[in-house]
Amino acid sequence: MTRAYGVLNDDPALVDNPKTINSYLKAQAKVIVVDKNGVVRYIRDTRPRGEIPIEEVLAAVEKMK
Repeated sequence: MTRAYGVLNDDPALVDNPKTINSYLKAQAKVIVVDKNGVVRYIRDTRPRGEIPIEEVLAAVEKMK
């Protein structure tokens, strides 16, 4: 699913750089809300602190009702 939603670091160029090799084939830090049809309704990068905007996520879920 990470590849399908575009959050997988799968660029082979990451392997060639010692500074980025650790992120190769790892998912990016994102919060994604997907409806029952598989449509992304909300996406947000949670870097650099890893904070999840709960109110925004709940609002996105509420809109889907």
